[in-house]
Amino acid sequence: MFENLKAHLLKRVNISDEEFALVTDKILVKQYKKREIVARAGEVSGSQAYINKGCVRMYFTDDKGHEHVVQLGFEDWWTGDIKSFVTGTPADYTIECLEDTELFLFFTTDMEELYARVPKLERSFRILTQNALVALQQRMVGNMSKSAEVRYIELTKKYPQLELRIAQHHIASFLGITPEALSRIKKVLIDKSKS
Repeated sequence: MFENLKAHLLKRVNISDEEFALVTDKILVKQYKKREIVARAGEVSGSQAYINKGCVRMYFTDDKGHEHVVQLGFEDWWTGDIKSFVTGTPADYTIECLEDTELFLFFTTDMEELYARVPKLERSFRILTQNALVALQQRMVGNMSKSAEVRYIELTKKYPQLELRIAQHHIASFLGITPEALSRIKKVLIDKSKS
């Protein structure tokens, strides 16, 4: 059951079977159905989740009631409102499953205990956090400097199965455009491929 997580951790640190057993003892395994909410904005989020199977979106709702997707998460990714997790304050984001999903939940107090008992885990999570910050900065610069068409092409190259798993309106929201604009981009790309 935990093979994917172990492989994930081994990419960053050398963790023994005994150390990994300490990790698995702290995991809460939860199954969610498609469209089920994992965490809600406004509630304190005391956990971070490793996505073992499935797909989620993390989003916020603006004052006009429009949803804005800030993360699309797939297998072997982490998701969670990090601000709420670290500070114990209400979350800014809602996390919804886009498919039937299996998450491994890690709670704040358990993570602190694991860091003390298996210090190399703290290094692993530091590397994850650094990589997440790099990705966030690249996305921010891309949103400011690249056209929606280029961002869409890059996204579908990075995640070829994206459109088979995620509704167009969620992809559009992630790109910061309307579903209609995404449809136009796709039509232009289809026309280009024909010529």
